Amino acid sequence: METNKAAATRFIEAFNTDDWDTVGEVVAPNYVLTHPIPGTVQLGPEGMVAAWSGDKARVPDMWHPIPVMITEGDYLAVLLPTYGHFTGEPYHGIQPTGKWMEYGMVNIVRFEEGKLAEAWFGMDPLVEMQQMGAAPPLPPRQLSAAEEANVELFQQTINPAGLEFDNLTAFGDVVIALGPPQHAEDTSTRKVEIYRAAKGSLELAYSHEFTTNPPYAGDPSADTELSRAVVKRFFEDVLIGHDLDALAEIASPDILIHPTARPCEASYYGINGVGGWLEEGWEAFPDLTIAYCTVAQGDIVAVRWRARGTSKGNFLTLPPTGEAVEYTGVSMYRIEGGQIAEIWETRNTFGIMRQLNPEIGGGHH
Repeated sequence: METNKAAATRFIEAFNTDDWDTVGEVVAPNYVLTHPIPGTVQLGPEGMVAAWSGDKARVPDMWHPIPVMITEGDYLAVLLPTYGHFTGEPYHGIQPTGKWMEYGMVNIVRFEEGKLAEAWFGMDPLVEMQQMGAAPPLPPRQLSAAEEANVELFQQTINPAGLEFDNLTAFGDVVIALGPPQHAEDTSTRKVEIYRAAKGSLELAYSHEFTTNPPYAGDPSADTELSRAVVKRFFEDVLIGHDLDALAEIASPDILIHPTARPCEASYYGINGVGGWLEEGWEAFPDLTIAYCTVAQGDIVAVRWRARGTSKGNFLTLPPTGEAVEYTGVSMYRIEGGQIAEIWETRNTFGIMRQLNPEIGGGHH
């Protein structure tokens, strides 16, 4: 497994440094990639270099840190943030904006004889398109006046030194601080702190930190099969069975959802927040079925999945069609104390939208 980790690290660093010769050394001749946009294609080393060099032509400084990497047998999974500036070639007619880009990926790889033989890249192409200006962005979540006041209280009383965080936000009386900035090349840890406001002050309610350089490989003291069982119950009882009582049993009260897999994104918090996130999907596709498989090590579980359901409710801005919709994703879960503490989610939102309205993105891919 250490050999596979070394090959995967070389593969990612080859992208970061434009070292295309190394790709040929670690990728099998019959390498197959499954990606949200082209689907499943046999690329081999040459095809992978062609795809990656196209990415770097548009975003020359694009790079991936590797905060989490786990292995199980011939399989490996990584949490793979993506950072860079859109300063290179146009993107499907969109001229470069120079703007900063950041989005997340969760990837699973299968190895044969120490080389990458098959890979499943989990990402949301819609997020990339929005940041490049090829699709309109969704409106950001707006904090209430009380939440803004709690964030300001954090800055005044907890962070008077003005330290930079990847994400500093609030949900009701809860303030969440995630950092340090994961895009900084010297970053070696990732920390979550949750504070609760009461009587004009903030109390630390929860803290968790893990090392990201070298990549976090799961807690060796955690029971891998217990972690896998928790995630399987989440899929069977909650995602497929729509059982929110089960969610309350297997999710931490402080659960965080990172819906585009950025390491320090926090878009949904707590049982109620996650329940609302799930119910949005259930309203759009109430009969959803999901096939999935897992890769697990310690407290980390990665899941490759395929969902199918009928469009019976609004999805984002799109009305229901009554037709079947199928989409894929790769997710990563961190388990703590027998409960899900965090979910890094990737879903092909763009693919869903194109099925609901084939005119969307017709000129782009």
